Amino acid sequence: MRELLIAGQGLPEVKVTPDARILHDLGVDGDDAGELFQALHERFGTDFTELTYQWRVFFNTEGASPRAILFGILAIIVLGGAAGALAAALHWPAIAAWGLAMALLVGAGWLFSRWFGRELRPLTVAGLAEIVQTGRWPSDPSDVR
Repeated sequence: MRELLIAGQGLPEVKVTPDARILHDLGVDGDDAGELFQALHERFGTDFTELTYQWRVFFNTEGASPRAILFGILAIIVLGGAAGALAAALHWPAIAAWGLAMALLVGAGWLFSRWFGRELRPLTVAGLAEIVQTGRWPSDPSDVR
């Protein structure tokens, strides 16, 4: 399993320890996590059926949700307009308005993810090894360590 994380995900050997968290420490999320579980199923025959129902407890999905897309469009309009108005009032060049708009968008996105993002449960390499040895993902998310 460690080999799949190192070779399959391109992770440095020193980072893949038993206590390393798959998402939080190793950054394996979304489609990459899906590929990891598919490879584990093919190699060890582990049944990850229950994980499909619990995916959003442990991992993010790829792509943006409709809510995030609508928020992004609104943020572009509002923050872009505010940056343009401020730059015009201060007689800044257009490039400064673009830079200010980008800084505001990145900052707003970061705040939005902090305020409204979900806290995802950790899954360690050792916990995943236990699941592979058991042969199936547990039906109760609290049994995952």
